[in-house]
Amino acid sequence: MLWSLLLFVITISILVTIHEFGHFIVARLCGVKVECFSIGFGKKLWSHKFASGTELVIAMIPLGGYVRMLNSKTITLPVKASKCAFDNKKIWQRAVIIVAGPAANFLLAFIIYWLIFLMGVVTYPVQVQATVPGSPAASADIPSGVELKTINNIQIDSWNDVNLTLISILGQDSVSLSYLENFDKNQSELYKQNIDISHWHFDIEKESAITAFGFIPKTLEIYPIVSKIISGSAAEKAGLQIGDKIISYNDHPYLNWDDFAAEIRKSNPMILKVNRGNKDIYINLKPTINASGEGVAGIYPTSNAVVKEYGFLEGFGKGLRQTGLTTTLTVHSLYQLLTGVIGIKHLSGPITIAKSAGQTASYGFTPYLYFLAFISISLGVINLVPLPMLDGGHLIFLFLEKIKGNALSDKTQERLYRIGFVLLMVIMGIALFNDVLRL
Repeated sequence: MLWSLLLFVITISILVTIHEFGHFIVARLCGVKVECFSIGFGKKLWSHKFASGTELVIAMIPLGGYVRMLNSKTITLPVKASKCAFDNKKIWQRAVIIVAGPAANFLLAFIIYWLIFLMGVVTYPVQVQATVPGSPAASADIPSGVELKTINNIQIDSWNDVNLTLISILGQDSVSLSYLENFDKNQSELYKQNIDISHWHFDIEKESAITAFGFIPKTLEIYPIVSKIISGSAAEKAGLQIGDKIISYNDHPYLNWDDFAAEIRKSNPMILKVNRGNKDIYINLKPTINASGEGVAGIYPTSNAVVKEYGFLEGFGKGLRQTGLTTTLTVHSLYQLLTGVIGIKHLSGPITIAKSAGQTASYGFTPYLYFLAFISISLGVINLVPLPMLDGGHLIFLFLEKIKGNALSDKTQERLYRIGFVLLMVIMGIALFNDVLRL
């Protein structure tokens, strides 16, 4: 829990800082004086005032932040200084400043995805092992072994893409998909089908969209041959080498990697029987314990997966596409939540985010980066919701000001802010209640 809490604070601090920096940098470009840029709320822990007059503050409660701009409505200003006030800027300038916060979150997600593709991603064919009888997939007579290519014209590169895309189509009447069927090494054919899903429903808390739709994925083929050893790990200290084939552990014959990994996670000392150069030898392995309290050996098996590294420009395109796809699916999921297609019980709050942050970080740096990008996009989308107190609500106020020719009265805005605050507290309360139920 402490690990999850730490990762939650780090995650929120990164995302909020980037969000507020978006507001800050565009405000300065538009000639608005920023009085304070605060990371966190509450008592000041540290501050520094720059020559521009902006005070940078790090506050005690690291669960948010804000940018306070000069406002002529709150203080009487001389004519020269009033030109630097936010409320005296043109409507389009104020709108750009408001949009800059969510835009910074989308930009961060894009940079993260771009970095992931540059580092390399593990890929293997998205193949269907079989289909579940009575499911939408089974109704389409999808053959075993086919490789999924698109769902509703969205390109599929991984089973995670399949899961997200299937969640996004909940409530639709039909879905189109294409798949590649290989007859032999030299012959394959692409098929396209439309599938009726008007009666398809499932509980996303209890079942994945993949199995609910009827797909049984063809699992990654893993072989008990060591392909990589982490420097300084328990495996390296024990004397394991790349190419060693695991025969048994603690006198239990090796059956599959999942069972072997589960035994490692128990963090108990192990005696491995490995084959090295056609000779069987015994090795004493004592797994180390990670931040989640699980045993770690630091070895990777051999598999049919391929680590694909993308070039600078190709990675740019892939990162842009992934950002667009995740944003589209997030917007659609929010629409499904508002229209009741996805029940309100699936709304998640800070506790679930904290647990997810800890879990993904324990899986490695790349999974945490994926999580960070997803949450950054979610924050950007949510902030654009036209609700008072959010950036989207401020944009609505500017839109009404453009139509009317003058801004809403302070009294009207105050009432709308109060309504927005109450709605946000209700939503937050439901999310926290759902979090507690999941504990």
